[in-house]
Parts: sequence; C-alpha cells; structure tokens
Amino acid sequence: MKYKLIAMDFDGTLLTDDKKVSPWTKKELASLKEKGYIIVGATARTLDSVKNILDIDMFDYIILNNGVSIYDVGCDKDEWMGSINLDIVSDIITYVDQDCLQVDLISGTKYYVYKYQKRSSLPFIVDIDRIEDVPCKLARMNIFFKDGVDVLEYYEKINKQSSDVNCFVMQSSDDDKKWLVVNPLNINKKETLSHLGNELGISLDEMIFFGDGLNDLEVLEGVGLGVGMGNALDEVLDKVDMVTDTNNRDGIAKFLVKMKNI
Repeated sequence: MKYKLIAMDFDGTLLTDDKKVSPWTKKELASLKEKGYIIVGATARTLDSVKNILDIDMFDYIILNNGVSIYDVGCDKDEWMGSINLDIVSDIITYVDQDCLQVDLISGTKYYVYKYQKRSSLPFIVDIDRIEDVPCKLARMNIFFKDGVDVLEYYEKINKQSSDVNCFVMQSSDDDKKWLVVNPLNINKKETLSHLGNELGISLDEMIFFGDGLNDLEVLEGVGLGVGMGNALDEVLDKVDMVTDTNNRDGIAKFLVKMKNI
C-alpha cells in the first residue's frame, strides 16, 4: 500500500455540523481498518469530549488537544508529549486579562473555564474562579477575546514573551472569529503524528490527512497526501494536495471510495 495511515480532524471534517459521524463514513473507515490501514483521529478535543460525541473504537489512535497526547484506543493508554507550566499560564492570563472574555485551561480530560461561567451540565466542563483551582497538569489554553481586539497583536507578543510555549491563531471553518491557542513548545498535530508514525514504522509520506481549520495546516502540508474538506477555510484550501466534498456531504467517505485509484 502506498499509504498506510489515514488521519483526520474531527470538527468540520469527520463530524457534520450537528456533531455526528455519517453511517457511510463509519462503514468506509471500518472497511479500511479491517484491511490493515491505521485509522487516527486528530482533534483539539479532550478524550472525555471525544467520547461524548462518537464511538472511539472507530480508531486505532486518537491525537488529542492539538497534539499534546496520543491515546491508544486498544490499550486504553495515553502518552503525553508535554504540558504547560502553571506559572507561564498565570503570566499569560495576567497579560491578556483586560481584553479577553474567556480562557479555557485544558487538562487531559477536562476544560477548566476561567472568567466566563458556562454552568455546563457536562462533567468535563468545570467553571473556576482562580488559576490555582486547576488540580492537574495542563495540556493547552484557549484564549477568546472581546470584539474589536487585535488577536494577531496578542499572538505576536505572547510568542515573543513566552519562549516555552507555541501560540497560534485558530479559526473554525464555520465561523469568522479568531482566537488563540497556546500549546507546549514544538507540539502540534503534525509533530505528534510524526512521533506516532515513528513508533509504528510509518513515515509522514505514507499518511493521508483530512482537515479544514488553521490548526490542520502544518499536518496537511507535511503528510504524503493532504486533503482539504470542501468547507475548509481558503487558507487551508490553498495549501492542500486535493479537495473533497464538505463535512455535511460525506467528504471523507467519498474520497475513501476513490482512494483505490490514488
């Protein structure tokens, strides 16, 4: 097989807008898994958030929190690539505090929401009043800003002032608002997928990746075949090797059916 591993983003890619995986897509992924392809999910979500929306047995591995960890589905084991020091988190929050609406402090399983109180009934979303209320190591941060704030200016300043983290701009394909994500240094979906590939004896050139958002760009450009969803951002579509249909029109399944001709 020219390609040995098939990976995909979740929101805006595998999932429809109502957060479902179509029966056709499930069928095609199961068929390829039976044929020996390694099936990998790669998402910004935590493991509990993933389990809340889909059957994880569809996958061999799931890359979580934008690359911060790799979950081995069969072994029920999580390998962390890194974490963010709480002192750095506190410094960043102090810096953005006057212009931000909400900060998500994200562990391996939970979203600790600072400033904006969600009062969610979901067990993996927890409101906090102080940074010190986070009881565990942190995988990453999301920072959401007030209308009119220059997100790019904060992006540049955080990267300049905090050399131990990787800050990048995020935007979903279904929304025009931008926010900032702060990852541990040198960790993203591409680097973690490469790490997984090394463990499995599979190079990036032997991988296919489906994506739609800004946090998919590096991996879409880095794998052997980067496939953009029809609903992807223009910045994404400009960089991919091929384009399929949208997340709501079985884009992944349609491409996988044609894959035997690639």
